[in-house]
Amino acid sequence: MVTTEPAEVTGSETRPPGFRIRWGWFLGCIASGLLAIVVGWLVAAPAGRTNYLPGILANVGTTLLLVGIVVLLERRIVDNAVRKFRNAAEEARARMRDDFRIEVQDFTDRVNAEWAAASPEDIDAMKERTKRLSKELADNYVDETLETYDVHETPQR
Repeated sequence: MVTTEPAEVTGSETRPPGFRIRWGWFLGCIASGLLAIVVGWLVAAPAGRTNYLPGILANVGTTLLLVGIVVLLERRIVDNAVRKFRNAAEEARARMRDDFRIEVQDFTDRVNAEWAAASPEDIDAMKERTKRLSKELADNYVDETLETYDVHETPQR
């Protein structure tokens, strides 16, 4: 059984954190299964015992096949899906940061050029213009980000 509880790991062990096998349950299931097979053998009529062992082996083989498919394959599928979604989210955040840096750099260059060309009489007007442009940049960036990345939509669960 896999748990999310932190497991004690010694220096020589290399188990991933949160992965712990409950050996008591594991061995208990094996013992119960073997006991059920023996009880079935004893309960079966002597004439039916010849078909009992092949039936048990077929059931064990089917169970092992299903365990292999369900447990091992399902775990790989889930791990791959989690990795892809995590990478997609990181890439989206990186794109957002890059877009923001580019817009801020463009804004800074434009404002610096306007301030370089301004005369001392225009300082109050330039301060007001810079405040207005800064607010517009912030508002536009928030609106564009919300539209581009569908932040308003609630994910379906």
